[in-house]
Amino acid sequence: MKLTKFAHACVRLEKDGKTLLVDPGSFSEDAVFERADAVLVTHEHQDHLDIERVKALNVPVYTNAGVAAQLAELGDRVHVVEGGQSFDAAGFAVSAYGKDHAVILPEWGVPCENVGFLIDDAVYHPGDSFTQPDRAVHTNLVPISGPWFALPPAVDYARTVKAEQLVGIHDALLSEIGLGMMPRFLNSNERPYRKLAQGDSLTIA
Repeated sequence: MKLTKFAHACVRLEKDGKTLLVDPGSFSEDAVFERADAVLVTHEHQDHLDIERVKALNVPVYTNAGVAAQLAELGDRVHVVEGGQSFDAAGFAVSAYGKDHAVILPEWGVPCENVGFLIDDAVYHPGDSFTQPDRAVHTNLVPISGPWFALPPAVDYARTVKAEQLVGIHDALLSEIGLGMMPRFLNSNERPYRKLAQGDSLTIA
C-alpha cells in the first residue's frame, strides 16, 4: 500500500489499482481530487471536508452522521459509520474509532462528531482527536497543530499507540520552524517520526 501526504490532514492510499482518500479538505491540492474510488471523512470542518469537490467525485463516502447530513443529496453514496464498526471501502478494510472531536475551548464543549479510521490494520488517521485504536498499527498519523492542539497529549498519544512509525498531519498552521521542531518531541527509536512534505509518499509494508 502506498501512502501520499497532501496539504494539512489529507492522505491518499493506493493499493491494487484502487485509491482511497481520507479528509480531502479546503486546503487540499487539486491533484487530490483527480482520482478516487472512495472517500473517508472524519468530521465536518472545512479543513477536512471540501463539500463541493467531494460531491463532484461521484464515489462512495464513509463518514459520521453529522457529515452525512450535509451530503444528503448524494443519497445512497453516503454511508454513516460509528466507532466500533468495520466495513469495506473500495477494497480497503476500515475500522472506525471514537465519536467526539477534541475540545477547542471548554466553554464551547465538544464541537462536533469525529471518527478515526484504521485502514487495512496498518494506517490510523484520528481526525481531530487523540482517540486511540485498540491494536498496534504500522503507521500512526499524528496531528501536530490546530486550535485544539496541545503538545503534551500529542506526545502521550504518539507514545501510547503501538506503531512502527509516526507521520505528522494537520500541519497547515505551522511554519517551517514549527515543522522542524516536531521530531524533537515525537521521534524515538521505537517509533521513528517521518516528516513528509506535501506530495511525499511512502510504502506501507
